[in-house]
Amino acid sequence: GCRMNGKLYPLGHIERTEDCFTCNCSESGMECCSLFHTPVAYDKKKCKVVFNKKRCDYDVVQKDDPSKECVVYARV
Repeated sequence: GCRMNGKLYPLGHIERTEDCFTCNCSESGMECCSLFHTPVAYDKKKCKVVFNKKRCDYDVVQKDDPSKECVVYARV
């Protein structure tokens, strides 16, 4: 298997790790890609970025009322 952040994963495809990555574990190592996209274009004065581990993505919410989402213009 492969070890990532102290956890042992079996050989083969891992759909989702605890840290929100999808990986392939082989005898030569582990290759992973993130399941999330980082917001880069939004109103940084009024909004903040919060990682949502349940959805494996970032939420962009208003600083003064986190129950309200902000518009995101671009993610990478």
